[in-house]
Amino acid sequence: MNDRVRTLFVKLKRSYKYYYFKFIRQSGEPEYIARGVALGLFVGLLIPFGLQIAVVLPLAILLKAAKIPSVVFTWVTNHFTIWIIYPVQCYIGSWALASPFEYSEIRDTMINVVEKQSFSSLFSLGWLVVASFFVGGLLFALVTSIPGYFMSLKAIKAYRRRKALKQQKNRNKYGVINNKISN
Repeated sequence: MNDRVRTLFVKLKRSYKYYYFKFIRQSGEPEYIARGVALGLFVGLLIPFGLQIAVVLPLAILLKAAKIPSVVFTWVTNHFTIWIIYPVQCYIGSWALASPFEYSEIRDTMINVVEKQSFSSLFSLGWLVVASFFVGGLLFALVTSIPGYFMSLKAIKAYRRRKALKQQKNRNKYGVINNKISN
């Protein structure tokens, strides 16, 4: 591996760790934060790119979910990933509706919609494509948000347990030292 690729991997790893710990150290009950993660994933895959934050924030307030993870996890669909996720989502949705499209047809259609960046261009595709988008999005949203809730809940609780054990060890360690000094 050349130095540029190695440097890129190091930067990506460092960035991942930074945001992972920023997420895991959030204040609030673990369930509250995990609800935010699940909600963000759900909205990020179901609602078209551009409307997600407008939808997720009121839902986060209504469902008593953490707002920051809700917004951040909608970014599962972003300028880079929609080129893969949206066509696959429409393709799977069309199969679920029992009227399958050709993958290349969906890809070309989605590229056109993203280039024009208007909802009128999305709806001009026909209701079958729009229905495929939302049915596929619903399937993706369910498949990711439910495990996302439980995985984030487990990660947050594990981090907090490790942190509490470490603090307890430090208290015991320094408590013993202070007792020895005072004797």
